Amino acid sequence: MNKRQQLLILAAATTLVLAGCGKTETTEVTKVPVKEGSAALLTSLDQLKGQLDTNKVKDPQKQSTLLENQWASFEDEVKPKFPELYFKVEKFLTPLEAGLKQDKLDYATLTALNNNLKAAITELSTSLADNKGAVNKDVITASKELKEAAIAYNKYVQEQGKQLVAGLEQLDAAVKSGDLKKAQESYGQSRMPYERIEPIIEAFSELDGVMDARVDDFKNEKDPEFTGYHRIEYLLFVKKNVKEAEAFSSRLLEDGKKMQQAIASTTIEPSDFIAGVGELMEEAQSKKITGEEERWSGATIPVIRANVEGAQAIYDLVKGELKKKDAALDEKISKSLATVIETMNTLSPVGAAWNDFSKIEQAKQIDLKNKLEAFAEPLVKMPGTLSK
Repeated sequence: MNKRQQLLILAAATTLVLAGCGKTETTEVTKVPVKEGSAALLTSLDQLKGQLDTNKVKDPQKQSTLLENQWASFEDEVKPKFPELYFKVEKFLTPLEAGLKQDKLDYATLTALNNNLKAAITELSTSLADNKGAVNKDVITASKELKEAAIAYNKYVQEQGKQLVAGLEQLDAAVKSGDLKKAQESYGQSRMPYERIEPIIEAFSELDGVMDARVDDFKNEKDPEFTGYHRIEYLLFVKKNVKEAEAFSSRLLEDGKKMQQAIASTTIEPSDFIAGVGELMEEAQSKKITGEEERWSGATIPVIRANVEGAQAIYDLVKGELKKKDAALDEKISKSLATVIETMNTLSPVGAAWNDFSKIEQAKQIDLKNKLEAFAEPLVKMPGTLSK
Protein backbone atom coordinates (compact mmCIF):
# COMPACT_ATOMS: atom_id res chain seq x y z
CA MET A 1 0.00 0.00 0.00
CA ASN A 2 1.51 3.36 -1.03
CA LYS A 3 1.50 6.51 1.08
CA ARG A 4 -1.35 8.13 -0.86
CA GLN A 5 -3.58 5.07 -0.32
CA GLN A 6 -2.73 5.11 3.40
CA LEU A 7 -3.69 8.78 3.66
CA LEU A 8 -6.97 8.17 1.87
CA ILE A 9 -7.82 5.29 4.20
CA LEU A 10 -6.93 7.31 7.28
CA ALA A 11 -9.02 10.24 6.03
CA ALA A 12 -11.99 7.90 5.56
CA ALA A 13 -11.32 6.36 8.96
CA THR A 14 -11.30 9.81 10.57
CA THR A 15 -14.71 10.51 9.07
CA LEU A 16 -16.01 7.26 10.56
CA VAL A 17 -14.65 8.18 14.00
CA LEU A 18 -16.26 11.63 13.83
CA ALA A 19 -19.54 9.98 12.86
CA GLY A 20 -19.46 8.41 16.32
CA CYS A 21 -19.86 4.87 17.53
CA GLY A 22 -23.53 5.12 18.46
CA LYS A 23 -25.11 3.62 21.54
CA THR A 24 -23.58 0.42 22.86
CA GLU A 25 -24.81 -1.91 25.52
CA THR A 26 -22.53 -2.00 28.53
CA THR A 27 -21.30 -5.49 29.34
CA GLU A 28 -18.93 -6.85 31.98
CA VAL A 29 -15.69 -7.88 30.31
CA THR A 30 -13.68 -10.78 31.73
CA LYS A 31 -9.98 -9.96 31.83
CA VAL A 32 -7.65 -12.47 30.18
CA PRO A 33 -3.85 -12.70 29.68
CA VAL A 34 -2.51 -10.72 26.73
CA LYS A 35 -1.41 -13.82 24.82
CA GLU A 36 -4.87 -15.38 25.07
CA GLY A 37 -6.69 -12.13 24.31
CA SER A 38 -4.59 -11.21 21.28
CA ALA A 39 -5.04 -14.72 19.84
CA ALA A 40 -8.84 -14.46 20.20
CA LEU A 41 -8.86 -11.02 18.61
CA LEU A 42 -6.77 -12.22 15.66
CA THR A 43 -9.23 -15.07 15.09
CA SER A 44 -12.13 -12.60 15.03
CA LEU A 45 -10.29 -10.34 12.59
CA ASP A 46 -9.65 -13.27 10.26
CA GLN A 47 -13.33 -14.21 10.38
CA LEU A 48 -14.35 -10.60 9.72
CA LYS A 49 -11.97 -10.41 6.77
CA GLY A 50 -13.70 -13.38 5.16
CA GLN A 51 -17.04 -11.59 5.42
CA LEU A 52 -15.66 -8.24 4.23
CA ASP A 53 -14.17 -9.95 1.17
CA THR A 54 -17.67 -11.02 0.15
CA ASN A 55 -19.14 -7.55 0.91
CA LYS A 56 -21.54 -9.18 3.35
CA VAL A 57 -21.06 -8.84 7.10
CA LYS A 58 -23.45 -10.72 9.36
CA ASP A 59 -24.73 -8.48 12.18
CA PRO A 60 -21.97 -5.82 11.90
CA GLN A 61 -22.96 -4.07 15.14
CA LYS A 62 -22.51 -7.33 17.03
CA GLN A 63 -19.12 -7.78 15.34
CA SER A 64 -18.13 -4.28 16.48
CA THR A 65 -19.09 -5.03 20.08
CA LEU A 66 -17.18 -8.33 19.95
CA LEU A 67 -13.98 -6.59 18.82
CA GLU A 68 -14.43 -3.88 21.45
CA ASN A 69 -14.90 -6.43 24.26
CA GLN A 70 -12.04 -8.65 23.13
CA TRP A 71 -9.64 -5.71 23.15
CA ALA A 72 -11.00 -4.50 26.50
CA SER A 73 -10.25 -7.94 27.97
CA PHE A 74 -6.48 -7.34 27.81
CA GLU A 75 -5.79 -3.73 26.77
CA ASP A 76 -4.96 -2.60 30.33
CA GLU A 77 -1.92 -4.87 30.30
CA VAL A 78 -0.75 -3.42 26.99
CA LYS A 79 -1.06 0.29 27.91
CA PRO A 80 1.91 0.62 30.30
CA LYS A 81 4.19 -1.92 28.64
CA PHE A 82 3.70 -1.17 24.94
CA PRO A 83 2.29 2.39 24.64
CA GLU A 84 3.31 2.73 20.97
CA LEU A 85 1.58 -0.50 19.99
CA TYR A 86 -1.42 0.38 22.14
CA PHE A 87 -1.76 3.63 20.20
CA LYS A 88 -1.37 1.80 16.89
CA VAL A 89 -4.11 -0.71 17.77
CA GLU A 90 -6.51 2.05 18.84
CA LYS A 91 -5.72 4.01 15.68
CA PHE A 92 -7.31 1.27 13.56
CA LEU A 93 -9.69 -0.37 16.01
CA THR A 94 -11.70 2.75 16.91
CA PRO A 95 -12.70 3.62 13.31
CA LEU A 96 -13.29 -0.06 12.52
CA GLU A 97 -15.75 -0.32 15.43
CA ALA A 98 -17.42 2.94 14.37
CA GLY A 99 -17.58 1.87 10.72
CA LEU A 100 -19.28 -1.42 11.56
CA LYS A 101 -22.03 0.53 13.32
CA GLN A 102 -22.90 2.73 10.34
CA ASP A 103 -26.15 2.12 8.45
CA LYS A 104 -24.22 1.75 5.20
CA LEU A 105 -20.91 -0.12 5.37
CA ASP A 106 -17.85 1.21 3.51
CA TYR A 107 -16.35 -2.17 2.66
CA ALA A 108 -13.10 -0.86 1.15
CA THR A 109 -12.26 1.26 4.21
CA LEU A 110 -13.33 -1.44 6.66
CA THR A 111 -11.18 -4.02 4.85
CA ALA A 112 -8.12 -1.74 5.01
CA LEU A 113 -8.73 -0.98 8.70
CA ASN A 114 -9.18 -4.68 9.46
CA ASN A 115 -5.91 -5.53 7.69
CA ASN A 116 -4.00 -2.75 9.47
CA LEU A 117 -5.46 -3.76 12.82
CA LYS A 118 -4.47 -7.38 12.25
CA ALA A 119 -0.91 -6.25 11.47
CA ALA A 120 -0.81 -4.20 14.70
CA ILE A 121 -2.11 -7.10 16.83
CA THR A 122 0.34 -9.47 15.13
CA GLU A 123 3.19 -7.06 15.92
CA LEU A 124 2.01 -6.94 19.52
CA SER A 125 1.89 -10.75 19.72
CA THR A 126 5.42 -10.99 18.30
CA SER A 127 6.75 -8.38 20.75
CA LEU A 128 5.23 -10.34 23.62
CA ALA A 129 6.65 -13.65 22.41
CA ASP A 130 10.14 -12.18 21.90
CA ASN A 131 9.90 -10.04 25.07
CA LYS A 132 11.05 -7.13 22.94
CA GLY A 133 10.17 -3.44 22.87
CA ALA A 134 8.45 -3.20 26.25
CA VAL A 135 8.97 -0.13 28.44
CA ASN A 136 11.73 -0.93 30.94
CA LYS A 137 10.13 0.05 34.23
CA ASP A 138 13.34 -0.62 36.19
CA VAL A 139 15.34 1.94 34.20
CA ILE A 140 12.70 4.63 34.76
CA THR A 141 12.37 3.81 38.47
CA ALA A 142 16.16 3.97 38.96
CA SER A 143 16.49 7.43 37.38
CA LYS A 144 17.06 10.20 39.95
CA GLU A 145 15.75 12.82 37.53
CA LEU A 146 12.57 10.89 36.76
CA LYS A 147 11.97 10.25 40.46
CA GLU A 148 12.10 14.01 41.00
CA ALA A 149 9.74 14.50 38.06
CA ALA A 150 7.31 12.02 39.62
CA ILE A 151 7.35 13.96 42.90
CA ALA A 152 6.53 17.13 40.97
CA TYR A 153 3.75 15.36 39.07
CA ASN A 154 2.23 14.11 42.32
CA LYS A 155 2.04 17.74 43.46
CA TYR A 156 0.40 18.69 40.15
CA VAL A 157 -2.22 15.96 40.57
CA GLN A 158 -2.97 17.05 44.14
CA GLU A 159 -3.44 20.62 42.93
CA GLN A 160 -5.82 19.46 40.20
CA GLY A 161 -7.78 17.54 42.84
CA LYS A 162 -8.19 20.75 44.84
CA GLN A 163 -9.19 22.64 41.69
CA LEU A 164 -11.75 19.93 40.95
CA VAL A 165 -13.52 20.51 44.26
CA ALA A 166 -13.31 24.30 43.86
CA GLY A 167 -14.84 24.03 40.38
CA LEU A 168 -17.66 21.80 41.60
CA GLU A 169 -18.37 24.20 44.48
CA GLN A 170 -18.65 26.99 41.91
CA LEU A 171 -20.94 24.85 39.74
CA ASP A 172 -23.15 23.95 42.71
CA ALA A 173 -23.43 27.61 43.74
CA ALA A 174 -24.27 28.66 40.18
CA VAL A 175 -26.95 25.97 39.87
CA LYS A 176 -28.50 26.94 43.20
CA SER A 177 -28.48 30.63 42.20
CA GLY A 178 -30.86 29.78 39.33
CA ASP A 179 -28.64 31.57 36.78
CA LEU A 180 -28.65 29.22 33.73
CA LYS A 181 -25.86 30.96 31.81
CA LYS A 182 -23.58 31.05 34.85
CA ALA A 183 -24.35 27.38 35.59
CA GLN A 184 -23.54 26.40 31.98
CA GLU A 185 -20.22 28.26 32.09
CA SER A 186 -19.37 26.75 35.48
CA TYR A 187 -20.13 23.28 34.10
CA GLY A 188 -17.49 23.71 31.40
CA GLN A 189 -14.91 25.10 33.82
CA SER A 190 -15.47 22.28 36.32
CA ARG A 191 -14.63 19.68 33.66
CA MET A 192 -11.06 20.91 33.16
CA PRO A 193 -9.23 19.58 36.28
CA TYR A 194 -11.03 16.23 35.92
CA GLU A 195 -9.87 15.83 32.33
CA ARG A 196 -6.28 16.95 32.98
CA ILE A 197 -5.66 14.00 35.30
CA GLU A 198 -8.08 11.50 33.76
CA PRO A 199 -5.69 8.49 33.87
CA ILE A 200 -5.32 8.96 37.65
CA ILE A 201 -9.05 9.45 38.17
CA GLU A 202 -9.89 6.32 36.18
CA ALA A 203 -8.01 4.27 38.79
CA PHE A 204 -10.97 4.97 41.08
CA SER A 205 -13.43 3.35 38.71
CA GLU A 206 -16.45 3.26 40.99
CA LEU A 207 -16.34 7.01 41.70
CA ASP A 208 -15.41 7.79 38.10
CA GLY A 209 -18.44 5.81 36.92
CA VAL A 210 -20.77 7.77 39.19
CA MET A 211 -19.27 11.14 38.27
CA ASP A 212 -18.54 10.85 34.56
CA ALA A 213 -20.60 8.03 33.01
CA ARG A 214 -22.44 8.89 29.79
CA VAL A 215 -26.11 8.25 29.17
CA ASP A 216 -25.18 5.32 26.88
CA ASP A 217 -24.50 3.27 30.01
CA PHE A 218 -28.11 3.70 31.24
CA LYS A 219 -31.68 3.16 30.07
CA ASN A 220 -32.21 6.81 29.12
CA GLU A 221 -31.71 10.38 30.32
CA LYS A 222 -34.28 9.90 33.11
CA ASP A 223 -32.73 6.75 34.56
CA PRO A 224 -32.29 7.46 38.32
CA GLU A 225 -28.88 5.75 38.17
CA PHE A 226 -27.72 8.32 35.60
CA THR A 227 -26.02 11.01 37.72
CA GLY A 228 -22.86 13.10 37.64
CA TYR A 229 -21.53 15.53 35.09
CA HIS A 230 -23.54 14.33 32.13
CA ARG A 231 -26.92 14.27 33.89
CA ILE A 232 -26.24 17.90 34.81
CA GLU A 233 -25.09 18.59 31.25
CA TYR A 234 -28.39 17.24 29.93
CA LEU A 235 -30.47 19.31 32.37
CA LEU A 236 -28.56 22.55 31.76
CA PHE A 237 -28.10 22.40 27.99
CA VAL A 238 -31.12 20.41 26.75
CA LYS A 239 -33.85 20.84 29.36
CA LYS A 240 -32.43 24.20 30.53
CA ASN A 241 -33.81 23.29 33.94
CA VAL A 242 -31.54 24.66 36.66
CA LYS A 243 -33.89 23.69 39.46
CA GLU A 244 -33.90 20.02 38.51
CA ALA A 245 -30.10 20.05 38.37
CA GLU A 246 -29.76 21.07 42.04
CA ALA A 247 -29.87 17.57 43.57
CA PHE A 248 -27.41 16.19 41.00
CA SER A 249 -25.06 19.14 41.50
CA SER A 250 -25.00 18.58 45.27
CA ARG A 251 -24.32 14.87 44.75
CA LEU A 252 -21.54 15.59 42.24
CA LEU A 253 -19.85 17.96 44.69
CA GLU A 254 -19.89 15.32 47.43
CA ASP A 255 -18.49 12.72 45.03
CA GLY A 256 -15.86 15.24 43.91
CA LYS A 257 -14.71 15.65 47.51
CA LYS A 258 -14.43 11.87 47.82
CA MET A 259 -12.40 11.78 44.60
CA GLN A 260 -10.11 14.51 45.89
CA GLN A 261 -9.53 12.51 49.08
CA ALA A 262 -8.81 9.38 47.06
CA ILE A 263 -6.32 11.30 44.91
CA ALA A 264 -4.67 12.78 48.02
CA SER A 265 -3.96 9.30 49.36
CA THR A 266 -2.32 8.15 46.11
CA THR A 267 1.38 8.12 45.26
CA ILE A 268 2.10 7.91 41.53
CA GLU A 269 5.29 6.10 40.56
CA PRO A 270 7.63 7.43 37.81
CA SER A 271 6.72 4.74 35.24
CA ASP A 272 3.00 5.17 35.88
CA PHE A 273 2.89 8.93 35.42
CA ILE A 274 4.98 8.81 32.24
CA ALA A 275 2.65 6.18 30.77
CA GLY A 276 -0.27 8.58 31.36
CA VAL A 277 0.61 10.66 28.28
CA GLY A 278 -0.55 7.90 25.96
CA GLU A 279 -3.87 7.47 27.74
CA LEU A 280 -4.61 11.18 27.72
CA MET A 281 -3.90 11.59 24.03
CA GLU A 282 -5.72 8.39 23.08
CA GLU A 283 -8.76 9.78 24.89
CA ALA A 284 -8.46 13.10 23.08
CA GLN A 285 -7.81 12.02 19.50
CA SER A 286 -10.00 8.93 19.21
CA LYS A 287 -12.82 9.31 21.75
CA LYS A 288 -13.33 12.95 22.76
CA ILE A 289 -12.99 14.11 19.14
CA THR A 290 -16.26 12.36 18.20
CA GLY A 291 -18.13 14.96 20.27
CA GLU A 292 -20.18 12.23 21.95
CA GLU A 293 -18.97 12.86 25.48
CA GLU A 294 -20.04 16.52 25.41
CA ARG A 295 -22.91 15.96 22.98
CA TRP A 296 -25.30 18.37 24.76
CA SER A 297 -22.92 21.11 25.90
CA GLY A 298 -20.76 21.14 22.77
CA ALA A 299 -17.73 21.61 25.09
CA THR A 300 -15.60 19.12 23.18
CA ILE A 301 -12.66 21.44 22.56
CA PRO A 302 -12.36 22.51 26.24
CA VAL A 303 -12.19 18.86 27.40
CA ILE A 304 -9.69 18.00 24.64
CA ARG A 305 -7.69 21.07 25.66
CA ALA A 306 -7.64 19.75 29.24
CA ASN A 307 -6.40 16.33 28.04
CA VAL A 308 -3.64 18.07 26.08
CA GLU A 309 -2.74 20.24 29.08
CA GLY A 310 -2.48 17.11 31.22
CA ALA A 311 -0.19 15.47 28.67
CA GLN A 312 1.85 18.67 28.41
CA ALA A 313 2.31 18.73 32.20
CA ILE A 314 3.90 15.27 32.03
CA TYR A 315 6.03 16.15 28.99
CA ASP A 316 7.31 19.38 30.57
CA LEU A 317 8.51 17.45 33.63
CA VAL A 318 10.56 14.91 31.66
CA LYS A 319 11.54 17.04 28.68
CA GLY A 320 15.11 17.61 29.97
CA GLU A 321 15.77 13.87 30.21
CA LEU A 322 14.05 13.17 26.90
CA LYS A 323 16.22 15.73 25.13
CA LYS A 324 19.36 13.97 26.38
CA LYS A 325 18.17 10.62 25.02
CA ASP A 326 16.49 11.72 21.77
CA ALA A 327 16.65 15.41 20.88
CA ALA A 328 14.88 14.83 17.55
CA LEU A 329 11.89 13.20 19.28
CA ASP A 330 11.75 16.04 21.79
CA GLU A 331 11.69 18.60 18.99
CA LYS A 332 8.93 16.72 17.15
CA ILE A 333 6.77 16.60 20.29
CA SER A 334 7.38 20.28 21.01
CA LYS A 335 6.42 21.39 17.50
CA SER A 336 3.33 19.20 17.23
CA LEU A 337 2.18 20.38 20.67
CA ALA A 338 2.43 24.01 19.59
CA THR A 339 0.44 23.21 16.44
CA VAL A 340 -2.34 21.48 18.40
CA ILE A 341 -2.63 24.36 20.88
CA GLU A 342 -2.79 26.94 18.08
CA THR A 343 -5.49 24.93 16.24
CA MET A 344 -7.63 24.50 19.35
CA ASN A 345 -7.38 28.17 20.24
CA THR A 346 -8.43 29.12 16.71
CA LEU A 347 -11.49 26.87 16.84
CA SER A 348 -12.64 27.83 20.34
CA PRO A 349 -11.49 30.51 22.80
CA VAL A 350 -9.74 29.79 26.08
CA GLY A 351 -11.92 30.72 29.05
CA ALA A 352 -15.44 30.33 30.38
CA ALA A 353 -17.13 30.29 26.95
CA TRP A 354 -16.60 27.90 24.03
CA ASN A 355 -17.76 27.28 20.50
CA ASP A 356 -20.18 24.37 20.12
CA PHE A 357 -18.19 21.55 18.48
CA SER A 358 -21.19 20.28 16.51
CA LYS A 359 -21.36 23.64 14.72
CA ILE A 360 -17.72 23.55 13.62
CA GLU A 361 -17.44 22.36 10.01
CA GLN A 362 -16.34 18.75 9.62
CA ALA A 363 -13.21 19.63 7.63
CA LYS A 364 -11.94 21.60 10.65
CA GLN A 365 -12.89 18.76 13.02
CA ILE A 366 -10.90 16.34 10.84
CA ASP A 367 -7.96 18.75 10.76
CA LEU A 368 -7.95 18.92 14.57
CA LYS A 369 -8.11 15.13 14.85
CA ASN A 370 -5.19 14.76 12.46
CA LYS A 371 -3.12 17.27 14.44
CA LEU A 372 -3.95 15.54 17.72
CA GLU A 373 -2.83 12.26 16.19
CA ALA A 374 0.37 13.89 14.90
CA PHE A 375 1.06 15.01 18.48
CA ALA A 376 0.16 11.65 20.02
CA GLU A 377 2.35 9.55 17.71
CA PRO A 378 5.73 10.91 18.92
CA LEU A 379 4.43 11.41 22.46
CA VAL A 380 3.70 7.69 22.96
CA LYS A 381 7.33 6.97 22.08
CA MET A 382 8.40 8.94 25.15
CA PRO A 383 8.05 6.16 27.80
CA GLY A 384 10.07 3.69 25.72
CA THR A 385 12.75 6.27 24.95
CA LEU A 386 13.11 7.29 28.59
CA SER A 387 13.46 3.63 29.62
CA LYS A 388 16.46 2.96 27.37
